[in-house]
Amino acid sequence: MDIKPKVLLVDDEERILRSLGLLLRMQYQVFATSDGFEALAILRREKIHVLISDQRMPVMSGSELLRQAREVSPDTVRILLTGYADADAALASVNEGEIFRYITKPWGPKELRDTIAQAAEIAVRLEGATIAPVVPVATGRLTCLVLDRDEATFQAVQEVIGAHHDVVWRQTVTGALQVLASQPVAILVTELSLGDEDLSAMIKQLKQERPELLTLILTCFKDTSRLVDLINQAQVFRYLPKPVRKGMLGRSIESTIARYQAMTARPVLLATQTVEKTQDVLEQQVGSKVAEYLARLRGKTGRDKTGLAQPVA
Repeated sequence: MDIKPKVLLVDDEERILRSLGLLLRMQYQVFATSDGFEALAILRREKIHVLISDQRMPVMSGSELLRQAREVSPDTVRILLTGYADADAALASVNEGEIFRYITKPWGPKELRDTIAQAAEIAVRLEGATIAPVVPVATGRLTCLVLDRDEATFQAVQEVIGAHHDVVWRQTVTGALQVLASQPVAILVTELSLGDEDLSAMIKQLKQERPELLTLILTCFKDTSRLVDLINQAQVFRYLPKPVRKGMLGRSIESTIARYQAMTARPVLLATQTVEKTQDVLEQQVGSKVAEYLARLRGKTGRDKTGLAQPVA
């Protein structure tokens, strides 16, 4: 008989725990607690596939739990479930918890079941791949593309990693897409807007086209709903406020490089970069244009989309 994946629910409202348990218990082994410290203890003694945590809890916040859970059980797929539009929590869940999805209450049962099923499938694949030989981590030069009109952003990134990796700067979407179509790019550092041009749709489409591409957003904007969409539909890896501090930028880029190298060593980790399809018609139209433009450019350069970009020795 197949063993059910294990799901851990953390919420300080017993009513929520009961309703989630009833929703999930037929498909999963369900563990539930209202205490973040108890949740960490469960993670240490059980192979938990999916962790679903509320954000606002009295002893330990959901984002803090997810941060610690990432260290205790890195292959557990993490989901934040909250009823509050909290930009700081969303930022922390991305930057520290590296969450798979951000779900707002009240949730739709089908949406929630589908998301958890996808997360559990990914976690089971990760578990099965742990017994496979691990490819040595590549340590050569990677390419980081900076898309920003502000030269200071390029200079900051160049100062942080330019000695060991290639940093390419472009100030327009067209220029950035030309780079992406013509050479392997591991990391995209980008603003959310160039003048009046919103880059959200482009960022989402690029993740569908290039799941291995890891994106850092540096922006002055702090819009929770926009950020949640970028978590779920673009798997943004880091989201940093401008003006960015050099120390924070350095740590964030180092984490991004480490994650990219981990995906090179364990290609199954690419499954964690799966994204939801946008439902916004305008964004779909913009995304289609981005995809078509990339396809034309790839045809001209002869470059195929072959997966993970390989570093140059």
